[in-house]
Amino acid sequence: MCRTERTLSTSCPQPQSTPSGFARRRLWELSSHCHCPLIGVCLPLATLHRLLAKAVGPCMELSDYEAHTRTVAACPGRSPFTKLLQRELDQRHALTIVRFRAAKTAEELEGLWMQALDSGDIAGAFWAAVTHGRCHAVLEERLCRDMHMLQHQAGAEMRESRVRLAAMKKENQELADELRRTQERSKRVQKEKLEKLEWLDAALIRARADNIAKDTLIGSLRAELDDLKQAVPDLLPRLQLKQQIARLQERVAMLEQQNMMAKMACTMIPGEAANSNLPQNEVTVPQASTHEDATGTVALARKHVLCVGGRDGNVAGYRKLIEHVGGRFAHHDGGRQDNLKQLDNSLAAADLVICQTGCISHNAYWRVKEHCKRTGTRCMFIDNPSMSTLSKSLDELSTTATALKDERK
Repeated sequence: MCRTERTLSTSCPQPQSTPSGFARRRLWELSSHCHCPLIGVCLPLATLHRLLAKAVGPCMELSDYEAHTRTVAACPGRSPFTKLLQRELDQRHALTIVRFRAAKTAEELEGLWMQALDSGDIAGAFWAAVTHGRCHAVLEERLCRDMHMLQHQAGAEMRESRVRLAAMKKENQELADELRRTQERSKRVQKEKLEKLEWLDAALIRARADNIAKDTLIGSLRAELDDLKQAVPDLLPRLQLKQQIARLQERVAMLEQQNMMAKMACTMIPGEAANSNLPQNEVTVPQASTHEDATGTVALARKHVLCVGGRDGNVAGYRKLIEHVGGRFAHHDGGRQDNLKQLDNSLAAADLVICQTGCISHNAYWRVKEHCKRTGTRCMFIDNPSMSTLSKSLDELSTTATALKDERK
């Protein structure tokens, strides 16, 4: 027999009979079948181990089951250990004992027990009821039966709780993993956003610096322009007049050259004109053999005709047709290869503009239309760049010019 068993069995007299009256019964005075539920329900395991160590001193480690069975085995006898148990149970459940003390009959005691069962506070209620002076053998048996079934229910609930706990732990682990992944994604997104924000801040700083530099340049240019305007109040009108004078000078020079050639042609005889170094189409005006040629000569004689656009293969034909009726031919391809700046000079020197609308750029078309509208220069818009269409348009122009001349007469 070990030291624990010897100590617990020392001075263990036989259980005494239940005292009469209202005196509470002691632990060793209860029936033996009450001890197991009392020790298992009314005392926590930690307290049970502490009381065992206090009663028997240090000994080998006992499992919970061993501590429970040895304590239950020691309960029927009165000993220092059972007195410790009695005192511990009375102190732990003192309030419940006071509440149950108000029961004067076994029926009232049973009513308090039923209330405790409904409320779920059964540990203190079982100790107070089973040790009550009015607890007879039948009521004690019922208390033990109720406690036995409660223990079974508690075990079943514990098993279910463990299953639920395992499921909750699993779910908690899954949620923890998902939370960790979400946090990692959030950190990555936050890092990307911070990098993008830093890049945007740097870009904003660069843009502000560029704007400051541009504002500074604009301010300096405006100041320079104001200085120029103050120095030369009519600067812009002078520049416009200068450009207009340059265009007029070019036209005057061209007209003087044409006038000189016309005077030379008038002083030459037909034979000399054939042997002259001057081009035939710029010296003499061929005599019209038909009425149609005569009218064309009257309309375009010594007129500077500018043809804008057209097919490259028809340019020579255009020139021959214009010079045949007495006009002076000039050509511009409408911006395909020739510079559009040359078009303004050619338009300024032209008396008649033939615009091949199907073979020029939009920019050249609007330049021609705007110039002719502004200066009043006659303009013919031709959709088809063929020779026959040009000849027909010249005939219509000659007919119109002749009709106007006859009306004036």
